[in-house]
Amino acid sequence: MKNFTKKLLIAGAMAIPVIGAAQVSTSVEQRNAVIEEWTGMHCGYCPIGAFEMEQAIDNNPGRVSVVSMHAGGYATPNAGEPDFRTPEGTVSDGTFPISGYPASTLNRRTIGGSQVYHPGNTNNADKVPAVLSENSEVNIYATATLDIVTRVLVVDVEYYYTSNAPNSTNYMNVAINQNNMQGPQVTYGGGNYNPPAWINYPTVYNHMHVFRGFMTGQWGDVISSTTTGSTAVMSYTQTLPMDINGLPLDLSNIEIVAYIGDGVQSAGDVLTGTTIIPTLTGFTSTDELVFSAANMDDIMACVTGAQTMSPTTDLQNWGSNPMTSATITYDVNGGTAEVMNWTGSIAPGSTQTITLDPITFTPNAGSNTLNVTASNPNGVADNTADNAGSSTFDVTLATLAQSLDVTLNLVTDRYGSETTWDLKNSGGATLYSGGPYGPDLTANGTTTQPAVPMTLAADDCFTFTIYDSYGDGLDAGYGNGSFEIVDANSNVLVSGANFAAEDQGLIKTPLAGLNDLGLEDVSVYPNPTSDVLNVDFTAEGSDYTVAIMDLQGRVLATQTGTNVSFQVAQFTTGSYIVTISTDAGVYTENVVIK
Repeated sequence: MKNFTKKLLIAGAMAIPVIGAAQVSTSVEQRNAVIEEWTGMHCGYCPIGAFEMEQAIDNNPGRVSVVSMHAGGYATPNAGEPDFRTPEGTVSDGTFPISGYPASTLNRRTIGGSQVYHPGNTNNADKVPAVLSENSEVNIYATATLDIVTRVLVVDVEYYYTSNAPNSTNYMNVAINQNNMQGPQVTYGGGNYNPPAWINYPTVYNHMHVFRGFMTGQWGDVISSTTTGSTAVMSYTQTLPMDINGLPLDLSNIEIVAYIGDGVQSAGDVLTGTTIIPTLTGFTSTDELVFSAANMDDIMACVTGAQTMSPTTDLQNWGSNPMTSATITYDVNGGTAEVMNWTGSIAPGSTQTITLDPITFTPNAGSNTLNVTASNPNGVADNTADNAGSSTFDVTLATLAQSLDVTLNLVTDRYGSETTWDLKNSGGATLYSGGPYGPDLTANGTTTQPAVPMTLAADDCFTFTIYDSYGDGLDAGYGNGSFEIVDANSNVLVSGANFAAEDQGLIKTPLAGLNDLGLEDVSVYPNPTSDVLNVDFTAEGSDYTVAIMDLQGRVLATQTGTNVSFQVAQFTTGSYIVTISTDAGVYTENVVIK
């Protein structure tokens, strides 16, 4: 239900006093800035625009409001991606003269010959301070309450004109935004574009000021008297849905932006605006917490074995008292749990991300699970059972090369000038690099680049990173590009094609090359396996010991020979190491038992 009532009617040019004590200032105040933005998760330059807007907000507390509408082609989600779009945002996107993204207006005024402006545009100096230095024709004051049980949002907006507005009719706009909406985001600048927004680069981005809808309708409600002394309160009531396009509408992250336009629809400047956070009401308990989220960064590990990491969890205070303590228990894959007695302060209705104490665990190759349980808010028992949850994270182990000589095979798409790459050792030194590749093709297609031979040091770990400056990888409809690195036995160590701004892989070299050990054609199969593991190789001699070890280095089984089989059905599922030992050295390879 959407209900708009004007608490006080104004007749003609006569100002009728507001009932009760007025809270809006009647003195001349400076204008506030209002930025209406159009953005999208597939827009590679949008993160830098978002960063500039956050800078404007931080540099001018209480003076800058942002309404970020996900609209246009770059906002269209791929399969499985969240849909941040709204019908009103799409209409707005089609009304303003937008020619690229990100795009925005600054108080809807014409800047550099166009109404569309963005503070992140390097071709224009930031115009926000100029707007803030002006006197406003009207002052605005807003309050809001939001019931956490009924989800009823009530917003009151009071205005007072300290001078005549340019136009005799103005329009009140009240927008509902949601902060801290996590999802994907393409970026052309790597993690350097809006670093604070990346929760887990390059996969999880924190979208702020995401527009969810207008309480006033598409173009606002009429203010019919705009002369000096005109004043009124405009009140709105709306029951918020549980979700929009399947995305939860989190009441603790709602913000309200109210602003007054001096023209019909997109015409006329925005005179001023304000942003407020609704006061949450309706709490049924004094001390109550809710598990909201957990996160562990993905791991790329050169060395198998135990890892020590500091995960995070989001806890929400759903009690009327500030939450100053809680007990947090967490584990990885059901292993040994850590217990953290957290202290701090979370306001009623608010959510806080808490960095947990480090936990040591032995990961599985591939998917792993972080489990978190929270209890004892403010030292008392919780009333509900919504205090536990989990999240998954990936562990990528280095692929073991069977030789010290490897080769990069690269096929670029139509736009080879976008592709560069490098290979670094464990100390971070760049050993090899390449690109950009040009000239670009005149039509969609591919170019097979010359193979790049590389010789790597023994017993080291190497990181290969490939970059696409446009952010669409090698196989995005402009030709079926790809990359791979193979060893001397044609084993694929790293490969890919579909990625955004960059892709990575790890390569581990053996303690010695196969030739140094007198080995050829090593084959460990099937991998992964669940019952039998075979190890075959060709050798110059016969004095070879084959062993299976766990990640702690304990030898679980050994055999001698060049063609051996191990019964592994009794082994616990997880990652293991196969070693082939001679007097000249040791060859190792990772295996997975499932």
